[in-house]
Amino acid sequence: MKANVYKFLIGYKGYEEKIWREVEVSGNYPLSKLAYLVLVSFDTLANHLFFIEHNGNHYEIDLYGECEEDNNVDPTTISLNKMGLEIGSVMKMVYDYGCEQEFVITLKEISDMEKGTSLKYPRIVAGQGKGILDNMFSDEFGEVIKQIDENNKSEQMYLSPTGEYELWDYRDFDIDEMNRTLKSDIESVQAGFEG
Repeated sequence: MKANVYKFLIGYKGYEEKIWREVEVSGNYPLSKLAYLVLVSFDTLANHLFFIEHNGNHYEIDLYGECEEDNNVDPTTISLNKMGLEIGSVMKMVYDYGCEQEFVITLKEISDMEKGTSLKYPRIVAGQGKGILDNMFSDEFGEVIKQIDENNKSEQMYLSPTGEYELWDYRDFDIDEMNRTLKSDIESVQAGFEG
C-alpha cells in the first residue's frame, strides 16, 4: 500500500498570524511523533507533558499513571492514517499543563508519497516566528511580543533547547537550520517521553 503525505498547518493559539508552521509528515507517522515535531519546531524545551484532543478522543502519554480521562488513547499506538482525519480536521494540542500552551493543528492536504522520497519526511515547508517561551502564560507571552513590536527589538532572554541563555525574538525563524536538525531533535524528544 502506498504511503501518504499529510500536510498540517500548526499555529500557536492566539498568535497564529505571527507564530506558525506548515509541516509534512508520512501518514504512517504515529500521533506522538507529530506532537514531538510540534515541540521541536516551536523551540520548546520539551520538558512538560502534553495531550492532543480530536473527535472526542484524548491522546496522552500517561507517564505516571495519573491520566484521569476515560477516553484516553496512547498517542504512540496510533498512526495518523488510522485516526480518520480528513482535509480540514482540527486537533488541539496542549503543552505544559501549568501554563497551557495551546497549538491548533489543521490538516490541509493528503497526497500520495512519491516512490523513494520517504526519507525527506518529516519536514517543515513554511513558517513564521521563532516559537514559544516555556513556563510563560499566554497573556505574558503576548506582552513580550507586543513590546518587541513596539520597540522593534527584543530584550527577552530565554533558556534555549541547547541549554544556553540567549536573546529571544519571535521574529527569528530559520527554516533551514530547523530542518537540518529536525529528525535528530524529534528522536531526542521521543527518547525523553518514551525511554
